[in-house]
Amino acid sequence: AGAAVRAALSRIGRPYVWGATGPDRFDCSGLTQWAYRQAGVPLSRTTYTQIYDGIPVARSEIRPGDLVFPSTGHVQMAIGNNLVVEAPHPGAAVQISPLGGYVAIRRPVS
Repeated sequence: AGAAVRAALSRIGRPYVWGATGPDRFDCSGLTQWAYRQAGVPLSRTTYTQIYDGIPVARSEIRPGDLVFPSTGHVQMAIGNNLVVEAPHPGAAVQISPLGGYVAIRRPVS
């Protein structure tokens, strides 16, 4: 998980492009998939399938590397201290954001 977090953070400032999977442009699930690939852990391609990858995690147990789903159709990666890294939307870039209020959380497993 640490390697995936480091990989995702290395992409801060790269532009959001719908359907992009890196290494220079990303959509939300493309970023998480690319970051975990750098760590040698396969993830499925879309938010709608990544929400079934790994195991469910309670919010009180969140740790860096967990996949965070703040809403239908969006995924972020927890980085600690109630923060996430994400490719948020068209016109934005990969950035660090606060962890939202309502989230589903999954922990990828290798």
